[in-house]
Formats: sequence, structure tokens, C-alpha cells
Amino acid sequence: MDELGHLTPEDDIFLDEDVLRDDYDPDRILERDDVLNRYLQMFSEVIRGKRPRNVFVYGPTGVGKTVGTHLVLDRVCEDAEGVDGVDVTAVQMECRDLNTSYQVAVSLVNVLRESTPRSSLPTTGYPEGDVFDMLFDELRDADTSHVLIALDEIDNIGTSDNVLYKLGRCNNRNSAKFVDPDNTKVGLVGITNDSTFRDSLDPRVKSTLCEHEIHFPPYDANELRTILENRAADAFHDGVLTDDVVPITAAFAAKRSGYARTALDLLYTAGDLARSGDDALVTEEHVRKAESEIQQGAIVSEIASLSPQGKLVAYTLLALSDQGELPAKMDAFYAWYEHAARLAESDTVTARTVRDLLNDLVINGVAKMEEVNRGQRGGRHYRYSLAAHPEMVADGLAEDDTITDLDDERGGVLF
Repeated sequence: MDELGHLTPEDDIFLDEDVLRDDYDPDRILERDDVLNRYLQMFSEVIRGKRPRNVFVYGPTGVGKTVGTHLVLDRVCEDAEGVDGVDVTAVQMECRDLNTSYQVAVSLVNVLRESTPRSSLPTTGYPEGDVFDMLFDELRDADTSHVLIALDEIDNIGTSDNVLYKLGRCNNRNSAKFVDPDNTKVGLVGITNDSTFRDSLDPRVKSTLCEHEIHFPPYDANELRTILENRAADAFHDGVLTDDVVPITAAFAAKRSGYARTALDLLYTAGDLARSGDDALVTEEHVRKAESEIQQGAIVSEIASLSPQGKLVAYTLLALSDQGELPAKMDAFYAWYEHAARLAESDTVTARTVRDLLNDLVINGVAKMEEVNRGQRGGRHYRYSLAAHPEMVADGLAEDDTITDLDDERGGVLF
């Protein structure tokens, strides 16, 4: 134990590393003024005392949807304070751990009851219709003219979208049960990382929820640079970042995803590498090393979380690479996949499904695809090869018993 180091409170690199965390709540979002102002204008009816329209908010993770919604709803509440007869309550709730309309409705009842003497509901035990009746009662009894409800990560509820329909239409007097808008005007905001989620919605829900739509696109390198410069000023001691650190961090993050979260995580990891190495400065070398480590960890995690068929496709890539048979056309790849599935005593899926799984691996940086066009005589086809290091793919598959048993059947070639 004598060689074990010590922890000390001194930190010559970071002034406040929490500024770079995912859950840091800034008082404004940079490089999003146009989007946020369009978003804010969607609630202009509220300030005029009218019923709000519902809003569907979409865009990839880490581009400002959640924080932007929080800032916009805060501004609506603030602007309503000076308007006679208008009083706004905003509820922003995350649905990450809620996968049914029933669970969402129960949680909303409990949130709305927090400021009342009424007791909270248990998570089970009531018919769904009774829960919606209680939710509507809470909305009717709200001591406010408007209630704006923002549900984050609504894609988690999947096809159980009844709550979106009922909330989105709860002020409709043509409904059998409704919240009289003369008592409380209700607006619904649905937020998702999955831009295709609306396509899976019941058409009635889709038309109700998507009265307004707002898209938060990925950031480009210049926008990420602005964000990083702003956060770095508070996160690091003066003078510890060399001039090239922020530009190269922004460039890497823009190329990888365009997400602010990606850029901030990369900048933190580079700083942490400098700190752990007792270096006085954070340099481009630290950023490059951090990018390599993050990429490796992301690929291993991505492969480990694949479906059983996805892992079988990844193993096929790995095996063909080991045999020197990549890049491979789809027909050759599918033939080897079928062989692997038989050895693993696994069901097979169609060639189209395998192609979709391969394309997912391309998106995630595990595989790469090249188009071969031989003109009118030769036609056009795609060839697939491995983009990630084979060791990363093997690490991601190593804990799956089906895959390791398959490899044992082949003589323990890869593990």
C-alpha cells in the first residue's frame, strides 16, 4: 500500500469542472437564439389569454431541447406576470423511467398535487380511466389560468400514447370528458430525441400533438467552439488551455455527432488527462488521446448493447475481417451470417434485416460501407468492411455467452 498515491484538494487545471457536466443548467443557451425565439413565439396565445397550441420538439440528444424548453417556459411564466387575468404554471417532467400512459398520468397527478394537501397516488392500483379523471380534476382545480405540461423523452412510452391524446385535447368541449378552458387552459409540449417517433403515433395523436413543431439541429464546429469557449472560461484556470484545444475539440465533436454534450465530455476528458498526468497545460495531444479513449469506450458499449441478432452481425464482421475476406458484398456477408447462425443454433433474419443491422453499425462507427458502381454492365452494389479496431469489437462481444460459445464451436478463433 506504500506505493498507492494520495488524493488532494488542489487542482491546477480545473476551476469548476461541474460546468462541463451533463446536468449543468446554464442561464442561457448559446448559438440557439433563432430556434428559441421561434419556440417562444409558439406560446404567444398564452400572453393574450388564449388557449395554447401543442408543440412537438425534436432533435438529437445534447443539442439544447431540455434546457431550451426550461428557459422558454420560464420566460412565458415571467412575461405572464404583468398581464391581467393570465397566470401560468409550467410543469416539465422527464419520461425516461415511464413507459406507459398510465405511469405518465399518475406522475402528473402527483406533480400537480405537490402544492396541495392532497396525498400522492401510488404507482399501481387504479383503473386507467380513474387516473385520467383525477388528472383532469387537478387541472380543473389549478389555481392558475394556464397549465403548460412539457413531457421530455416521450418516445419512452412507445405506442402507449393515450396520455398524449387526452392531454392534447383536454380543453376540447366536444370530448366526453374535458377541462373547461374557462377554468384552465392546457398546453402540451412533447420532447423527443427520435425524429421518427411521430410517425409511430396514432394519426389522431399526431394531429393533436404536432400543431407546432420545433427542430433543434446538431451544432456545427463554429457553434460548438462558441459554446466551449464560454464554458471553458468558467471551468478551467486561466491560461491552462493552449490555443488549439478548443478548436480541435469542437472539430472532433462536430465530426462525431454535432452534440454539445459530446464536445463538453471531450473537453473534460482532455482536462482530466492533463490533471492525472500532472501536466501544467491541456494541449492538443490530450484532446487527441481523449478522443481515442472515448471512441473506444463508446464502440465497446454500443456493441455490448446490441440485440442478439445485432451481435451476430457484428461477429460476422469480425470473423470475415480475421479471415481477410472484407470488404464483402451483401450476398457473401449474408451467407457467412447464416453459417454463424446455424453454429449458434440461432434463428436467422432476412437479408434486408441484416443489411439494416449493418447500416446501424455503419452509423455507429463499427462498420463502413462503400459503393461500387461498375456502370450499366456491372451495376451498382455496396461492400461492407470493419471500421473499428477488431479488439474493440471483440471486447464488446466478449460477455455474450451465445457469441463466445459460437466462437468455441469454430475453435476459439477470436476469443
